[in-house]
Amino acid sequence: MSAERVALVTTDARFLGDQERDIGILADRLGDRGLEVSTPIWHDPAVAWEDFDVAIMRSPWDYPGRVEEFMTWLDDVSTRVPVLNPPELIRWDMDKRYLVDLAEAGVPCAPFEICETRDAVVAALGKLGSSDAIVKPTVSAGSANTGWFAADDPAALELAGHILAIGKAVLVQPAIADVVQGGENALIFFNGAFAGSFHKGPILTHGGGYIGGSYTEDITRGHPSDAEMALGEQVMAALASIGAAKGWPPDACHPLYARLDLALAGGRDPMVLEIEAFEPAYFVDIVPEVADRFADAVVAWLAAR
Repeated sequence: MSAERVALVTTDARFLGDQERDIGILADRLGDRGLEVSTPIWHDPAVAWEDFDVAIMRSPWDYPGRVEEFMTWLDDVSTRVPVLNPPELIRWDMDKRYLVDLAEAGVPCAPFEICETRDAVVAALGKLGSSDAIVKPTVSAGSANTGWFAADDPAALELAGHILAIGKAVLVQPAIADVVQGGENALIFFNGAFAGSFHKGPILTHGGGYIGGSYTEDITRGHPSDAEMALGEQVMAALASIGAAKGWPPDACHPLYARLDLALAGGRDPMVLEIEAFEPAYFVDIVPEVADRFADAVVAWLAAR
């Protein structure tokens, strides 16, 4: 019997630069388990997707600038090969409006307002007075077009105007001191089971831009608290309930992978910043056991088909 073929879906190396730190290690671990692994570029018309047993989203990280093209591709490729996570979950997770569903399900989320117009942004920033705000698109990757400002800084509204001008909605949040000063924690789940954790240091500088002048991630091993672990389990249960209510297939309700990015409020109570159930980095060079747990999860998924 021939080896089962796995596609770890990515994009051009020129676009990725040195940001893709996982794919080679993940491919090696899958290969160790007897799988045949490829790393096709999602928009390469020469790829015969139907030749794979599963296509797993890894790093198609140029999609925010090509959303319509990506969605058309996703619709097509999902008729030719099983896609993980499934398209229903990907579509939901691509847009941070999913925070509304999480909040309605009782999940503690960092406060947010979604703004479709300049007037809505003005009102959202106005509610914060002279406090600090985070301004970002609802569809983005790698903290692109994201800024930390005093809410009354004209630069906050300028960034929001740019986001609206490129056809995206704006997410306005009060800046959380623990995040902008200390960073955030991430929990990784495979097939619903906790697989590892890392801590990401602060990225943004006050007034707009990145610490050090460019997007740079400072990643260290995580040590989640009992409260963070409990929130992780709550989020995974809420995801299953949301998916069931929306009529998603089982693989979307109980996804192969999910990364939960968490903030601490006052250093104690964790809240959800984002759910990464589409194309998250795992930083397996920092948390190496995650690579083996990912490979085991893929093997388990293939065995249960």
